[in-house]
Amino acid sequence: MDEQRFTQLIEQLNEYEGVEEVFMLNVEGEIIFKSTSIAPLTSEEAKALLSDWKEKKPSLNYQNSRYAILKNDDIQLAAKNIAGGKGNIAGSITKEGDFLIAHIAPDTGMILLEWSILVNKVAWS
Repeated sequence: MDEQRFTQLIEQLNEYEGVEEVFMLNVEGEIIFKSTSIAPLTSEEAKALLSDWKEKKPSLNYQNSRYAILKNDDIQLAAKNIAGGKGNIAGSITKEGDFLIAHIAPDTGMILLEWSILVNKVAWS
């Protein structure tokens, strides 16, 4: 995926209130692109997050917080930080084979599974 396409994906996601950060990871879990550097994701964290998704673990860690994985299949991910109110993680594999991951604010007017569907729709647009 190129940077222009990533920028277009961010613009589509930002049409909805609540997107805090967006990452694009390759199949090895390396960060290809990120939308901001407010809460930088390290290479180790990115690889661990993708590994948790691919291995269908019950939870993942993002920014030192645990997120319970509520939906996990080969193309979509939905995880919620239940105890700390740190929001949600929604992810989708893209048509190019990369992994689009968005960190979503806790209160956005849409439930986590709606975000998961939206991220998937944008990733395949």
